[in-house]
Amino acid sequence: MNSVRFSMVVIVATVSFWLSAACTGAAQSAKTSGVDAATTDNVDLAQAEAGETSSEKLTETLEGEFDTTDIAATTAWAESLHLADWLGPLAPVALSPFFGIALLSGLALYGPDWITDNALLGASGPLQNPTLFWIFVGLTVLTSLPRLTKVSKPIAQALDRLETYAVIVILLVIKVVAAIESPDPEPQVAMIQFGVISFTADTLLAVAMVINILIINSVKFFFEFLVWLTPVPFLDAVFEICNKTICAALMAVYAYSPTVATVINLGVLVVAALILRWISRRVTFYRTMVLDPILAKLWTGFGSPRKPELIVFPQDDIGPFPAKSRLTLCRDTDGKGWQLKQAGWWTSPTVHSIAESAAPTLHHGWVMHTIRFADGSTCSLVTSRRYDAAMDRVAETLLLKLAADRPETDQPADLRQEFA
Repeated sequence: MNSVRFSMVVIVATVSFWLSAACTGAAQSAKTSGVDAATTDNVDLAQAEAGETSSEKLTETLEGEFDTTDIAATTAWAESLHLADWLGPLAPVALSPFFGIALLSGLALYGPDWITDNALLGASGPLQNPTLFWIFVGLTVLTSLPRLTKVSKPIAQALDRLETYAVIVILLVIKVVAAIESPDPEPQVAMIQFGVISFTADTLLAVAMVINILIINSVKFFFEFLVWLTPVPFLDAVFEICNKTICAALMAVYAYSPTVATVINLGVLVVAALILRWISRRVTFYRTMVLDPILAKLWTGFGSPRKPELIVFPQDDIGPFPAKSRLTLCRDTDGKGWQLKQAGWWTSPTVHSIAESAAPTLHHGWVMHTIRFADGSTCSLVTSRRYDAAMDRVAETLLLKLAADRPETDQPADLRQEFA
């Protein structure tokens, strides 16, 4: 399948789906207010026939030219997947996973009938379980209280990813259960093919849900980490209250209109995706600087260098690497100068060479150490205090000159400059 053509069709189908939301809402209102039974049966029959042919129409659309009939078939296919029902609550769930699931379960249990008339909150769904609701209320309290103070917040942040992954698994299980308990006797399985790889539409939707939650949650975690680093009392509690308030407001929008909630979720996702790489570099930088010295104290093997190299972060852009990239500093293979390396997932490492004349000097800091170059040709590099106990040996191996300044004797510098 041509991926570009598929993207065009999905975009057109999504827009058509949004525009048809009002008509769908009106049809549901008429249905609940006592429309003639024969008319309702005809509508259901037409929808069933459209669902039976939607997968075939979609395949034809992706292989050849498409017209208004194909767009209508693709729209019917998108509606059969209940995209708004599944994508709408992902933003609030990503902001506060346990609290978001608790709100969804509360809507399914105690919300009016028009709220529960969707694929996620349906009467046959697992969310309509009082035990599940109270379990997640308890988990929300247990994970929220440590976030209110700077002393206990690192514990909550260490469990943040675990909380996110747990909720992702729970959402996927809910989706599988909803598909198994679907009232359709013979559901049509729409296949989407990318080259030699093919997926079912439900599988692709599940993957999109996981990516959606992880991206938004990663951006939220970055700002939460910055708040923890800021030495302002009660700021952590204010941030947590605001986070829960935004989560509840977005879930209220979802209860009112899943389509509007989906639009908001997609907007938040686009913004988060645009800044994700910038944020990921800084999250790695802050984690390394804060956690490395603690782990080195708790585990002596972690504080002993095993290779003649040092993990560093450039303060500004350097060569092919943007600022705050996680790099490895080592001696050049020919013994002249140094190299900055960044390993790739599937490719060979990217290398930037530093001349021997740069004459790097390591300056000790209170939170991190700085490597400055005498010739000014390279921006400064910072490294954590992980190898403080063996820093003399590391400097000797990498031919780094140690400055005379020591954090134990010198006045502390402005910590905001070190973390900048």
